[in-house]
Amino acid sequence: MKQALIGIGSGLGAGLIALGLLFLGPLSPADSTSEELVSSPTAAPQATLNPVPETTEPAEIEPQLVQCSVSTLEDVPEILSLQAQVIDASNGAVLFDRASQTPARSASVMKLFTAAAALETLGPDYRITTRIYVDAEDPGKIYFVGAGDVTLSRAGVNQNSVYAKAPKLIDLASQVTRAASELVITEIVLDSSLYGGASGEYQSVWDQRGLTNGYMSPVSALQVDADRMDPGLKESPRSNDPVSRAGLWLKEALGEVALDAEITKGITPATAVQIASVQSRPISEWIDYMLVVSDNSQAEALARLVSLDVGLDGSFDSLTKAFQIALRGTGLDLSDIVVEDGSGLSKYNQISPALVNDLLLLVDQSFGDFKLIRLGMPVSGTPGSLSYRFDDAVGSITAKTGWIRTGYTLAGFIEAPDETKLIFTIYNLGEVSAANREAMDELVMGFYDCGAALVNR
Repeated sequence: MKQALIGIGSGLGAGLIALGLLFLGPLSPADSTSEELVSSPTAAPQATLNPVPETTEPAEIEPQLVQCSVSTLEDVPEILSLQAQVIDASNGAVLFDRASQTPARSASVMKLFTAAAALETLGPDYRITTRIYVDAEDPGKIYFVGAGDVTLSRAGVNQNSVYAKAPKLIDLASQVTRAASELVITEIVLDSSLYGGASGEYQSVWDQRGLTNGYMSPVSALQVDADRMDPGLKESPRSNDPVSRAGLWLKEALGEVALDAEITKGITPATAVQIASVQSRPISEWIDYMLVVSDNSQAEALARLVSLDVGLDGSFDSLTKAFQIALRGTGLDLSDIVVEDGSGLSKYNQISPALVNDLLLLVDQSFGDFKLIRLGMPVSGTPGSLSYRFDDAVGSITAKTGWIRTGYTLAGFIEAPDETKLIFTIYNLGEVSAANREAMDELVMGFYDCGAALVNR
């Protein structure tokens, strides 16, 4: 939506003032180089010995300053509690600000920080290894050990998972049977102890629809297809016990050698011998998918791996400190953040829009490996969470989306029509519906239309 442009004429030069010239009336954009001037009375000329005819050059007039306000888009009922900041990426100048320094719930914009923390600690080439061990004293007992890879898939040879080129259970199973051709498995022990032994944690503040609608699984180090019933669907119902389901699907993949095997939960002994392993795709590819489609399970897994990598326990309670440690080399001021989860689903996460913009500025500057964050973010009009938004700015808005029941958020980059590159973060907080998202998007389009002329009113 095009915004009304408020034209403001620049002050006249000192030479004109000395001549006592007056500026008549406001200027329109078309008048910026042809101002109407009128002379003031002048004193009688004084004689000189050698008078020289004077020639007066036209005074150079500065271009008219044009300002663009989005106030009409901001002042609508669908914009609830607004927090926002827009900066010029070229110099960091703040063009628009609404309570941007106040920490608040960020929704899935949190995933930008999860990605940054993972890149800073694990690195882009890190791969997660899932292993199976056999008991040294009881060869019929095997241990299925989770290492945090939610992408491990039960998809068949010619079946696709939502996670491209994901490691598969059938490869683990075939390694097990090759390791002991006459092995009969009597017990499959499920070891999910990496995060402190939890078999599946689902935060009490998370929307329970995440399970039934299939956009979130309980947090566990051992799960298959992020606990989706259908490995090929992004949103597929999840269960309350992803660990047990992982055991059932491994048993199914093993076939006859485990036909009568008991499935239990336990800890792998130090004497156990590894007989099978598969690796995830590198973290760089995880981040790409996690940001484009806003995959919550991947985000939670990465957050816990970050926690473990910096020496903490991988629990929910460790995440604030973990992110502060992981990102301390960036120069970001993380003293006021609260990280309740890696996905952004908790309403108790606290990150200010200004801090998000500080991170995005680092991304724009390709700090460390942060260029991978920009490459993984959704782009307007292309596949991902912005595919159906910003039809009038296709390819010009790159941003991470966010939604929970109590807010819509959006943060990223704008390539404005005047070729200005803007960095923005916007929170529209309150009990929200689709109308609130649409109003937020209209305001963002206002930023896009204004470009460098955007003003803070």
